[in-house]
Amino acid sequence: MNEVIAKKHLRKMLRDFTPGSILHLLADLYRENAEEACQIEDSLEFERSKTIECTLFVTGCGVDPACPR
Repeated sequence: MNEVIAKKHLRKMLRDFTPGSILHLLADLYRENAEEACQIEDSLEFERSKTIECTLFVTGCGVDPACPR
């Protein structure tokens, strides 16, 4: 998938979801990544993934009130 196609998909998603909910979906992916890293005892990847997850979640909570539909 190239950037042009990715942007089209993202625009379509933004019609159905709020920007904050998309960030929360991304946070879920990083949570899953952190759980996998924990299982294989990769502490560096676990910490990175948890940090990214938390950042995306909190940012998602702030984006929707700042840019209501």
